[in-house]
Amino acid sequence: MPAIALLPLVAAGWMTLQQPDPPVSVLDAAQVAVTEALQAARAAQVEVTIFNVNFPETITLYVGRDGSVDDATRKQLERTFKCKRTKRQHAIDRGLLVMLADVAARYPGKTIEYVSAYRAVDPRESRHRQGRAFDFRIPGVPLTELRDYVWTHHSEIGVGWYPQSNFIHMDHRPGDKDYAWTQIGATEHGNPYWATKARRAEAAPERPRRGAGA
Repeated sequence: MPAIALLPLVAAGWMTLQQPDPPVSVLDAAQVAVTEALQAARAAQVEVTIFNVNFPETITLYVGRDGSVDDATRKQLERTFKCKRTKRQHAIDRGLLVMLADVAARYPGKTIEYVSAYRAVDPRESRHRQGRAFDFRIPGVPLTELRDYVWTHHSEIGVGWYPQSNFIHMDHRPGDKDYAWTQIGATEHGNPYWATKARRAEAAPERPRRGAGA
């Protein structure tokens, strides 16, 4: 290449070398922004630890407060929540994952024992068959506490209390009215008193506390 043709390249290189480095404050601000973005992303996720009582294993995964999961987590959930009879897998409803993340956030560090989720052999109208239902318990947490928490903190849901089988059922039923029940043996007792009482207590204004000498 002729020497004259090299002059623009040399000049461009010289000018690049002469460009001042970005101020340290700018670099620091960029690093802070990245760190804050990562922290915000982590805060929007909940660590969920699940023990599968059907095929004994414990898994820990991260679910967004809005029910969002990445592809790897979605596949893991579908494998874990597979039908225990047919081993078939199914997509898990995002609204159900919102509830699952909320329960895990309410009881941080606790393991959720998973009893049943997707059931391929159920009737088509079953929320279990639709991938919208989850039966569970948390060791050390009373079923009645779990029951009332889910019932008072979510809507478009079904909540069933199974005291004899020792688990709580929760499901997401978009567009439908909330429904609660207690299952005793083969009998379902719909709209139980505990459901009315729990929501009435949640809606009641907090009463001012009396002083020690009152």
